[in-house]
Amino acid sequence: MTQTKLEIIGPYTPEHEGPFCTRDGVVVEIMTKKDRNGKVLGYVGDRKDLTEWETAGQFDPTRMSDTEYDLMNAREVPVAREFWVNEFKGGLFSEAHTSADDAMGASIGMGAFIRTIHVREVLPGEGA
Repeated sequence: MTQTKLEIIGPYTPEHEGPFCTRDGVVVEIMTKKDRNGKVLGYVGDRKDLTEWETAGQFDPTRMSDTEYDLMNAREVPVAREFWVNEFKGGLFSEAHTSADDAMGASIGMGAFIRTIHVREVLPGEGA
């Protein structure tokens, strides 16, 4: 299964169906696009308290400057998975590691080490 991340596609607009994030890329779950006071309400990341934005998505109610907390329209884009595995004699492989250094460190004392292999997922549309 391909992993995804959010890519900002522009400032907040009520017509956008989602997903949403803050200007600094934190996921936002919109609960209402217009409360009784005309505000947008939603949860930022894992926070338990609702955050409030102006109608156009500004966090700063004075609208004097852009902030990292401003609401943005986003879309999901695929992210290639990448990992390193060690190959050992006899056709054995180690578990996946998040870096080449971690993989090399894990190969010490494991016996008949052959090599460390870098694996990167090829996404649709990328050349083979």
